[in-house]
Amino acid sequence: MPPRSRKALDLDQTFRAFSEGLKQSIRRPTIYGYVPHAKQLEFHSSIKKKKLYLGGNRGGKTVGGVVEDIWWLTGEHPYRETPPPPVRGRCVVVDFLEGLEKIVKPEVMKWLPPSKLIGGSWELSYSKSNRTLTLENGSFLEFMSYEQDVEKFAGTSRHFTHFDEEPPKAIFNECLARLIDVGGSYWITMTPLLGMASFIYDTLFLPGQLPDSDIDITQVEMLDNPYISEIEAENFLSTLDPDERKAREKGEFVQIGGLAFKSFKPDIHIIPGEKFDLAPLAWTQYRSMDHGLNNPTAWHYHTVSPQGILVTWDEVYDNELTVPQWAKLLVARDKLPNRRPPDITIADPAVKQRGAETGLSIQAAYAQHGIPMVLGNNDQGYGVNQMNNYFHDLKWFVTDRCPNLIKQLQRVRWATWATSKQRDQQNPKEKLHDYNNHATDGVRYLVATIMPEISVDKKNEISKKDAIAVVNRLLQPVTPQAAGNVYDLSLTRSLRAAKTHTEWTVLDEHLGGEY
Repeated sequence: MPPRSRKALDLDQTFRAFSEGLKQSIRRPTIYGYVPHAKQLEFHSSIKKKKLYLGGNRGGKTVGGVVEDIWWLTGEHPYRETPPPPVRGRCVVVDFLEGLEKIVKPEVMKWLPPSKLIGGSWELSYSKSNRTLTLENGSFLEFMSYEQDVEKFAGTSRHFTHFDEEPPKAIFNECLARLIDVGGSYWITMTPLLGMASFIYDTLFLPGQLPDSDIDITQVEMLDNPYISEIEAENFLSTLDPDERKAREKGEFVQIGGLAFKSFKPDIHIIPGEKFDLAPLAWTQYRSMDHGLNNPTAWHYHTVSPQGILVTWDEVYDNELTVPQWAKLLVARDKLPNRRPPDITIADPAVKQRGAETGLSIQAAYAQHGIPMVLGNNDQGYGVNQMNNYFHDLKWFVTDRCPNLIKQLQRVRWATWATSKQRDQQNPKEKLHDYNNHATDGVRYLVATIMPEISVDKKNEISKKDAIAVVNRLLQPVTPQAAGNVYDLSLTRSLRAAKTHTEWTVLDEHLGGEY
């Protein structure tokens, strides 16, 4: 057989390359073969600059985020206008080993057409040292990691930033600063494993629920991905605890570690402040406090009805105020119409610690300004249990004048171990997660120290109807004969009556008064 011509060989080579290309396109389609499922389409179609794509595991959120990246880089977005190339993009991942090398970069290589690369080659387009992908049109995508120092995220402007999984707040803020010059956009593709403790929940998710929000939220469940087997999904999900399952299956924000105050139901336990407007002054009046300076100091006002119903009716919450400033404010509030000084003030037990400069404790300093205090019981387990019991038994209500307390009652959770390995190998922690809990701590001291211990049957469900009946009885006019105090106040009355100062007058570090 005569040797084939060079032209025939070239034609044969071209055919083989074309054939291999067809096979590869079937095995690994590019964005030209991308068919988004319904939730991915919802995400891509949004024209807002801030997009939060919450998803359960395997819900297609990373794929959606990466395809969004590619459409911006190529200038070929089918659903919205984007800046003309060259486009400067940034993709930030959890870490380089797992987040980049095993998850995000393979998806970019899968969906980005080789024709968009320099010379059609990944090797020519991707800089391993800088972890930056540059396209033939001049657009680039730099890959960064949450493991890096915040300073690394400074620099010139970017047209977009894609956060794959939840970013640390400092890195998030620094990346947003890079978008200001060009009015850039960002999107976050994440499973909310940090739950409501996440800053994303407060700063993006909740505001995104408002009608005129500039944040678009797409929430995808695992089985919204049509390529996921229900049987395989259930095999995985059945091994998880209920809270983690909600996050991984439905992309919901939950309290990982366990919500502390599970008996608190906002629709049941919150009552209007203007309707209550403080019960008869003959009822027992309390004030509780969790001390802070850089952190907030939380003051709450409580009253107890003759039937033993506790109502937390007012709140003062601020930071950077000194003891004299707080004392002046509190005394002034006690002189307002229809108010009087509380019978007892329960305080954070940490206020007994003495300062190095003055030798006085915070407790003593308040006492010198006319506000004696009783140190609270700081047994967290007991306090949380009693708070839940009071809510469950409809013996505690909170007015809408206490927004910080209401918010924290729905957020405070039990502490968890730092890593999943520690969580798997050790018992759950028996203490609260020490974050944004100043309001609940102050109230917990009161319930654990003053209120009678109660035990309830948690199997009995409470209802809105039950709560309305209790509150209606609570708000009935009280006759002088029925307005007696529930507790013996002889102790606090004697403390307030002790105005005769002698050379023996000293500060009682345990009760906070003078004797």
